[in-house]
Amino acid sequence: MAKGHVRDIGSEIRGALADTAMQGAISRAMGSLRARRALAWPSVERFEELRSQARAVKEEALERAEELLAEFSARATEAGAVVVRARDAKAATGYIGDLARDRGVRLVIKSKSMTSEEIHLNKALEAAGVTVVEGDLGERIIQLAGERPSHLVVPAIHKSKEEIIRLLAGKMGIAEPPADAEGLTRLVRQDLRQRFLDADMGITGANFGIAETGSIVLIENEGNVCLTSQVPPVHVALVGWEKVIPRLADLAVFLELLPRSATGQRLTSYVSLITGRQAAPALRKQAGRPSSTGPGGAAAASAQPAREFHIVILDNGRSQAAADSELREALYCIRCGACLNACAPYNLVGGHVYGGDPYPGGIGCPWTYITKGHTEAYDFNSLCTTCSRCTEACPVKIDIPWLNTVIKERNNREFGAGLRQRVFARADLMGDAFSPIAPLANLALRTAPAHWSFEALGIDPARRMPKYEQKTFMGWWNKRPARSPARPAGEEAAAGKVAVFVDCFMNHNLPEVGKAVVQVLEAAGVEVTVAHNSCCGRPSLSQGLLEAPRRWAVDNLRELGGLIDQGYDIICVEPSCLSALRDDYRRLLETTAHAGDPRIQLLEEHSYDVTEYLVLMAQQGRLHLHLAPVEATYVVHGHCHQKSLGIGSAPAELLRLVPGATVHEVEALCCGMVGSFGYKEEYSALSQAIGGELFDKLQAHEGLVVACGISCRSQIEQGTGRTVVHPCEVVAGALRLP
Repeated sequence: MAKGHVRDIGSEIRGALADTAMQGAISRAMGSLRARRALAWPSVERFEELRSQARAVKEEALERAEELLAEFSARATEAGAVVVRARDAKAATGYIGDLARDRGVRLVIKSKSMTSEEIHLNKALEAAGVTVVEGDLGERIIQLAGERPSHLVVPAIHKSKEEIIRLLAGKMGIAEPPADAEGLTRLVRQDLRQRFLDADMGITGANFGIAETGSIVLIENEGNVCLTSQVPPVHVALVGWEKVIPRLADLAVFLELLPRSATGQRLTSYVSLITGRQAAPALRKQAGRPSSTGPGGAAAASAQPAREFHIVILDNGRSQAAADSELREALYCIRCGACLNACAPYNLVGGHVYGGDPYPGGIGCPWTYITKGHTEAYDFNSLCTTCSRCTEACPVKIDIPWLNTVIKERNNREFGAGLRQRVFARADLMGDAFSPIAPLANLALRTAPAHWSFEALGIDPARRMPKYEQKTFMGWWNKRPARSPARPAGEEAAAGKVAVFVDCFMNHNLPEVGKAVVQVLEAAGVEVTVAHNSCCGRPSLSQGLLEAPRRWAVDNLRELGGLIDQGYDIICVEPSCLSALRDDYRRLLETTAHAGDPRIQLLEEHSYDVTEYLVLMAQQGRLHLHLAPVEATYVVHGHCHQKSLGIGSAPAELLRLVPGATVHEVEALCCGMVGSFGYKEEYSALSQAIGGELFDKLQAHEGLVVACGISCRSQIEQGTGRTVVHPCEVVAGALRLP
């Protein structure tokens, strides 16, 4: 096992895929959560407006963090709370443990709190002789099972109803437990109600802290947070250092975003704002009754000491992350779990495999890195495929793939990059080496010695390697006679000017796609040239090897910026390359002397997917293609990066311009290949399992399968045995040529 590894992630993945009960439980729950979230938003525009506002609030809060924490502490203290700052987990558990001992606490009731899971608060209190009971239904199930949460919002999402019934029946000694969800909920509620009344201390987290008022905000659906915070005589709120926002008015945007993103609700059942110590006495049991009711209730209540409210503000690596320009974005997380619901690997293996202690999924990696260190985050870091579907769903626009890329780069510096990573990082060199000897190379890649080499590198030998072409796209272009674009009668100027970004895969593996792209653009009256660009850097980025991509980004800004200055738009054929240009270059260069280069924004504004560009031309009335009718059916799979860039439907829209075409779009979280991910031995089975949903949906339709990315193409062809083509190949085939 390589240095840095502490887990056998491949074995864990295989175990999760073999757990059919877990597979079914997660699949049902995730499907429901995604469907409810989709229905909760009135429009895409409203979601984008709100998430921009929320992002701005979080950026301001982190920029003013110490100032706001001081203001929050002062306001909360004035209102009667005791506020302490805990530097790390030991300080936080130590303070809460000492408080429990000093107050004679025997029973603690807790509401759901990922922050308390982070510091293993239950374990620390139990070691001190205190009984801790989780009051949230999901957390109670997890506690009884002796596990950690598998999801940020739905901690027991991986458990089937039958498994939960067996667990509760065994732990509660019930011979005939109820078999329906309502009955199970009632059973747990009855078990917990007395514990709320008997508890000596209630511990909550906090969704937000309000600096302006010193209030904490608690958002829930079950009512257990209200009971935990209001019934016991001592209330402790464990608040993450990053949770404080400036103003009470800022809360409104998060109350719209968080419930919709988490559970598809317009608002949760309960929203509590607690400011300082509560004046009312605790509801304590006196002679079998709550102290505030019944004979002598008032006297008993007046004899009780005033309630206590303690706020523990936990740092545990957060302030250090806030000072780190590459990691601070993780602190914007509002724990909605939308990123997990959109993540294909998480949807199949859950948070115990794809996660750390306790944070699951892609966002769990930076949070584990921040709070537990790089070794703990190492093994599940590469489960992030960088497909960007999570960023598309995040209500605060956190670029989770970039955070994981940064951590991967740091892991490489700490533990070293393996040969496999270095091979996959250089698609450009592999193409340059294999295209000149393509017939021999393609044959050699299928031989037994090649398969042995693949196994030695940790590559699944059952995977088909991309076929190389001896006649590259650039070779074709350089020998091609100069041509003028076709122009409609009466139009003297070209319909547009584009420079085709020549990606490694189109050049060496799919030159026919590049030829079709040029043919369609010229038939549309567009002036076409090619960019003499370097590799976009995406293959190296996916391996966490960023030194070369930073050089290439600078080179490409120079080349592409010059073309844009000449009036050209940049056209990408491979969607992952477009994602690099539009999303990654700004990030890639933000720590270099090229940060803030105006050509970065220029490139973001003038780069297009080829299908996006042609559809925009059609919408603007500039697409004058002469297409023959076809009687054919096309089944379209949208690339993840097309979807994350907001252009996922463009391939299908382009095909609908072909007269007579029948077009079916199939929706799946991902094809599962995602660059080199599906080739790696430990992830290959997961990759194929992710692709299974897509394969089933494709097989439900007859017709020609259409997809844009080489990874999608490779995965679908191997998984279904069907031929896959690019949308421009279809359109080129329908052209009426003079």
